[in-house]
Amino acid sequence: MTTTQRRSFTEKLGLLRELELFSGLSETDIEAIGHATTMTRCHPGQVIISPDDPPDRIHILKRGKVRVYRVTPDGKQLTLDIYEPGTILGDMRLLGQDRVPEAYADAIDAAVICTVTPDELRRLVERYPIIGVNIITFLSRRLQEAERELEAMAYQRVGQRLARKLIDLAQRFGVDTVRGTLIGARLTQQELAEMIGTTRETLAHTLADFRRRDLLDTENHQVLIRDAERLAEVADAGEES
Repeated sequence: MTTTQRRSFTEKLGLLRELELFSGLSETDIEAIGHATTMTRCHPGQVIISPDDPPDRIHILKRGKVRVYRVTPDGKQLTLDIYEPGTILGDMRLLGQDRVPEAYADAIDAAVICTVTPDELRRLVERYPIIGVNIITFLSRRLQEAERELEAMAYQRVGQRLARKLIDLAQRFGVDTVRGTLIGARLTQQELAEMIGTTRETLAHTLADFRRRDLLDTENHQVLIRDAERLAEVADAGEES
C-alpha cells in the first residue's frame, strides 16, 4: 500500500468511526469493514442515486448532505427531504424497507459515501451483530419520523408544519451565530414548500409572516432562526396569525 493509499484508508477508517451504524465496534472490526466497503467522493450537484441504478447497492452517507427528490412527468423536481451523515440510501429491501420508487439523490455539497452490496452488509451483520442492532435503531427512528410527517400533513396547518420542519432542520444542520441559529443547508422556497406539502406562494406568505414577527430571517436560500423558543411554540400549538 502506497503512502497515498494508506492516507486515504486512514481517512476512510476515521469516517467509518463517526457513523452510528458502526458504533460499538473495535478498531480491528472497523478496519475489517474498511476493507469490505468502497468510499466515493461526490461533488456538489452530483447524482448519487437514480431509478436507473442497479438495485444491489446500499449507500451510507459519511460526509456532506444529500437531497432526495422525485421527477414529475413534466420534468419538475419534487424534493422529499434533506439528509445528513449516517443516513442509509439505496436498496433497502435487506433492511425491511422498499426503495422509494423513481427517487433520485444528489449531493448538496462535497459529500463522501460508503457503498456496500446487500450480500456484504448481510455478512457484516452476521459477523458483527451490533450492526444489526444499530440498523434496528436506525429504522425505528426513520419509521417514527415518517409517522410524524404523515400526521403533520393530515392535521397541522402550514405555519405549524413549517415551524416543525425548520426546527428539525436546525437540529440537524444548525450553526449557532450571534444572531441566532443558521440552518446550514441552502434551500429554495420551492424545495422547502415541497418538503412540507404546500405551494411556494403559501410558503412565501408564511415566511413573510414569520419574518414580520421576528421569528427568523432569510437570505441567500438560507434561514436564520432568531427566536427558537417562540418558533417551537408555533410548532407545538399551531399558532398562526
